[in-house]
Amino acid sequence: MAAPLRRALLALGPARSRLPEPVPVPTRLYRADPLRRRPGPAPADPGDLRAAARRFGRLGEAAGVPVWRLWPSPEQLREAEAEEREWDPPLREVEAVLDQREREEERRRKEREERQARSLAAMPARVAEWRRERAAARERPALLRATTDPRDPQPRHPLTPRTPAPGPLAQLTPERDPHPGTL
Repeated sequence: MAAPLRRALLALGPARSRLPEPVPVPTRLYRADPLRRRPGPAPADPGDLRAAARRFGRLGEAAGVPVWRLWPSPEQLREAEAEEREWDPPLREVEAVLDQREREEERRRKEREERQARSLAAMPARVAEWRRERAAARERPALLRATTDPRDPQPRHPLTPRTPAPGPLAQLTPERDPHPGTL
């Protein structure tokens, strides 16, 4: 755009070509030609089998792809079949696995019900035992309160008979028979 204007001003003469403002020079001095596509299929990576299969699907024999390369070898076919059997097993195998799972769940449910029945059958005996333990536990503090003395220097079990502590006078006093008249 600026080039034709500059050429026109230079053609008018040197006096008129001097403008108070300089005319900007274009930044791109050339215009690139458009890309021309070659006729025929685009060159591709010869090792890419997926791209080769797509080209063969679009263009057929004109793609220049050797057809024998597009099909798997017997070894690749066996591997693909094994993978398919692993991820998509036959219906009979799936049904067998489901039946086995259902039998296992039924067995676990029966075991749980039997365990609950045994626990419920043993419950009255356990409740009676718990009540006996609770009653015994209620009696113990009463015995402790009655037989223990916080001022006693020798702590003892609450159900043992009390024996006097040996003191300085124990050697002077004679021992008495706790049950006189018995042999």
